[in-house]
Amino acid sequence: MKRLAYYIRLWMGYQRMGLVEMTQYPADTVILVISLVLREAAGFIGVLAIASAVGGLGGWGIYEICLMFSMCALVESLSQTYFDNVWGISYLVHEGRLDVLLVRPAPVFFQVLGDVMHYPALISMAIYAGVMVYALEHLGIGFGVGLLLFLAEYLICGIAVNTGIYTIFNCLNFWIVQGEDVAVLVQTCREFAKYPIGAFPGVIRTIFTYVLPFGFVGYYPAAYLTGKTGSWVLAGLPLSAVAVAAVAAVFWRLGSRAYDSTGT
Repeated sequence: MKRLAYYIRLWMGYQRMGLVEMTQYPADTVILVISLVLREAAGFIGVLAIASAVGGLGGWGIYEICLMFSMCALVESLSQTYFDNVWGISYLVHEGRLDVLLVRPAPVFFQVLGDVMHYPALISMAIYAGVMVYALEHLGIGFGVGLLLFLAEYLICGIAVNTGIYTIFNCLNFWIVQGEDVAVLVQTCREFAKYPIGAFPGVIRTIFTYVLPFGFVGYYPAAYLTGKTGSWVLAGLPLSAVAVAAVAAVFWRLGSRAYDSTGT
């Protein structure tokens, strides 16, 4: 319990530092918020425009697409807020800054995650939470204990999948110089998961289900809520989260063992 209390205090300290940093440069924060909102809005409007032009997308109606897109964006915004510093692994490794974390008494990966907080991303989360509620109401999906429990499971597992995949590919920086480029490519591929992956060829569906399980970040949970797939999703979410987290842990452990300081 003492160890757990220590981690909680440490995490709260990181959050306070993130808030101080955000308020220290208000102009930068405003610009970041605007850019985040515009970026998400551009992608969302693009999907809706395509769906409106063809009367749907992959058998999904407008409100179903709104639900799937908003669920996907919720996970992305929460991941970006609290766990986005997995993208800082490249800098920490190549600049030798990981040395600073190694000499501290806390677990290194815990420090990596807590070192940067992107609170402006919560603006995107609030917007897409509203879009999700709007879509649920139009689809006739009523709020209740069952829905809230499922959404909690989905958010926890979706964040684990999202962050875990990015961690795996950012850990390539321990072995190759341009490892971050591979991670960026994977992030780009993730954009396809904002569409109904059932509309893609079987190979693409297999990749987004078993290899890069981004399908569990938006498509499959939304399909379950809209009755397009069965209750297997309730088990598929935690299984995919545990599998990705386990692989990410292995990559981090092997990578940190292979780490060699720059000597500067």
